[in-house]
Amino acid sequence: MTELTVYHLPGLWGLKSVSPFCLKVDAFLCMTGTPHASVTAATPFGGPKRKAPWIEHDGRTLGDSTFIIAYLIDRFGMDPDEGLSADQRGRAVAIQRLVEENLYWAMVFDRWVRDENWPFLKQSVLGQIPSVVRTVIAPIARRGVKRQLQGHGLGLHSPEEIEAIARRDLEALAGMLGDRDWFFRDTPTLVDATVFSLLANIRYVAFASPMKAMIEGHGNLARHTDRFRDRFYP
Repeated sequence: MTELTVYHLPGLWGLKSVSPFCLKVDAFLCMTGTPHASVTAATPFGGPKRKAPWIEHDGRTLGDSTFIIAYLIDRFGMDPDEGLSADQRGRAVAIQRLVEENLYWAMVFDRWVRDENWPFLKQSVLGQIPSVVRTVIAPIARRGVKRQLQGHGLGLHSPEEIEAIARRDLEALAGMLGDRDWFFRDTPTLVDATVFSLLANIRYVAFASPMKAMIEGHGNLARHTDRFRDRFYP
């Protein structure tokens, strides 16, 4: 069996990656202790779907964090969700969709569209791209992200409406977590890694976002993020 190689976008602010999806895969690898080599990619375009993360293993190249994790569970037999009921697994999918298909785009809006964050994004998220190249591609990339936001639908809303959507999502997450340390049992499962990976990329980073105050306003979410970080990224 060949070595597992994982490609991810750069890390900053104490995070393995500034991409929630890359960070989720890394969190899964930390949770399961799966041996691997880690490679930092300046851009996502080397992946099979032109997005990060992606992996190479046994002659295969595979993209998309969800497909990657499903493949690794199948190949290595280490499943953080082992023992969850059908109801819990169903709720885990619903939480994943809330985080990755909706709340994630509110984070993207904050990073790429809010003018106060744009100069910093060019120097941080795009910082490993040579400056001459970055000057050319940064505005192109920004226009592309804005089109993606509009295609998703969230980008058609006003900043105030996006803030309201994010608030409802975070309230829902806080309500589902309740007073527990982890979402489903006394040890973390994959949904805990999913939630951590996005909230950490809001809470611990230098970008301005109204969601920072929202997370702090839900003490259980703030503690959950810190708890996961302290356990797997001490």
